[in-house]
Amino acid sequence: MWIDDDVLREHEKQLSLKVFVPQSPLVVLGSSNDANREVNVHACEKLNVPIARRYGGGGTVVLYDGCVVLSFGTWVKDQFKNDFYFKMLNQSLIECLKAKDPALHDLDQRGISDIVFKDKKIAGTSLFRSRNYLLYQVSLLIDLNLELVTNLLAHPSKEPDYRQGRSHKDFLVGLKDVCQYFKTPNISASYLRDSYINLVQMNLCDELIGPQAAQMRALRERLDRSNRQPFHL
Repeated sequence: MWIDDDVLREHEKQLSLKVFVPQSPLVVLGSSNDANREVNVHACEKLNVPIARRYGGGGTVVLYDGCVVLSFGTWVKDQFKNDFYFKMLNQSLIECLKAKDPALHDLDQRGISDIVFKDKKIAGTSLFRSRNYLLYQVSLLIDLNLELVTNLLAHPSKEPDYRQGRSHKDFLVGLKDVCQYFKTPNISASYLRDSYINLVQMNLCDELIGPQAAQMRALRERLDRSNRQPFHL
């Protein structure tokens, strides 16, 4: 789908970053999610909200104009250290946000890969690997539209322990509600576009490698398959 492919098309670069604010609502499933379990499909159909599936794992999210989507692609040394790379990419985002607004000192990673403020989720992340290439993605809540999220998403069939069965209302929070700087999605997107890669290069420095020509065919074939298929379910 296009959220993955915008970065994947630039796989010949060592680093590729796309940050944008969605212009219309879209429900995005993780690679193994079942739409009939995770999504209020009837509500999506009624509101004409497409349902898409990303390459990476993680839970189902709603993208809309109160969010920022960050997609980052790079080549790394080890083909198997997924947990380490995931943690470092999340940590880079956390450090990036904290550096701009001290009110975010309570940002942390919880569950497998959620980014939280205190005990509330502020961002969902996912990781896709193709040998030495990785694609990391974040959906960051800035202005939480709780009505939209609650209407379109069912309670997840799998949830991290720290959620403790909480509803979307009690589990999610937007950045604008907990800090001063990140008040709009556009401000947030501009800052991340300028700053995130620098933190990744600092945190992963010796792990980053140049593009691997022998592995590019598989990525091109994945793009070709994606181009032949509609992104909505």
